Amino acid sequence: MEIDLGANAFGVDFHPSQNLVATGLIDGQLHLYRYIPDSTPLRVLQVRAHKESCRATRFIDDGQRIVTASADCSILATDVETGSVVARLENAHEEAINALINVTETTVASGDDSGCIKVWDTRQRSCCNEFGAHEDYISGMTFVSESMKLVATSGDGTMSVCNLRTNKVQSQSEFSEDELLSVAIMKNGRKVICGTQSGTILLYSWGFFKDCSDRFVDLSPNSVDTLLKLDEDRVITGCDNGIISLVGILPNRIIQPIGAHEFPIEDLALSYDKKFLGSTAHDSTLKLWDLDEILESSNGNLDKEAAASGGSDSENDMDVDTNPPKSSKGTKRKTASKSNPSDTSSFFADL
Repeated sequence: MEIDLGANAFGVDFHPSQNLVATGLIDGQLHLYRYIPDSTPLRVLQVRAHKESCRATRFIDDGQRIVTASADCSILATDVETGSVVARLENAHEEAINALINVTETTVASGDDSGCIKVWDTRQRSCCNEFGAHEDYISGMTFVSESMKLVATSGDGTMSVCNLRTNKVQSQSEFSEDELLSVAIMKNGRKVICGTQSGTILLYSWGFFKDCSDRFVDLSPNSVDTLLKLDEDRVITGCDNGIISLVGILPNRIIQPIGAHEFPIEDLALSYDKKFLGSTAHDSTLKLWDLDEILESSNGNLDKEAAASGGSDSENDMDVDTNPPKSSKGTKRKTASKSNPSDTSSFFADL
């Protein structure tokens, strides 16, 4: 299924229990579509959410609301049923917001173009954690719920591990001389993988973040702009050549292509039942890929791959390095004008 959005799209996310998919556009609009297999998706909501580009989109509160983050430094919560504004924070960050993820049932994390990460409590409507983890834009984030650690990648060429319990940057990788663009945690928490500007996927062993333990170069020279974990052994990659691929991790190999856009991939997401993959790109389209046949054709190789990699990585205690080094690179990406920061203690204040 292919949807003509009328403008380039950035973030995409699926409802946690219904056949709904949301995406944010470069013109600040938020679109919500209901999809049915073998039918044309129906747009059920269209709102002008932000003054500038809507860079990230996430469902929260069991799908009752959609949170969006923008280059205009604001974060907005929109009611899924009515499209009405539930809450807005005009100056959530001092710089344009580039990344947004769900952390727990009641918290979300946002990252901006200056390398700042904030965690927001949606019940207390306040900022509960803040990390000056990087010197350039936050490109990707993921969360480890068991240890309450947030893993982030940045255009400054480093990856960080932020501890939400201690409110400290607990570990940071060495400078990789390459922009880190995306991140995923694989192999039951034992491996962190990062996509880079050069197309190399860097593999880090958990607890040993100073330098990568392995490199996968088969996607080079196309930058790996987004990573989406399918299971503990397979990840879906989106590259700047528009190709979406299914990639095996340890052993590292391209299993098969999934599909393509004509322009670079912006974001990927899986439906709640993992039957559909959603992709956005710089071609003003949202594509929904039926994964059933793709998974059926690749499952036969999965057992062989798992057996081959079974003894290759030692288990560790999920400890992380302390005393993170400072990044040696800090060229900021200025994509939005700075606005005067307001008090961020009133997140999701009712309008």
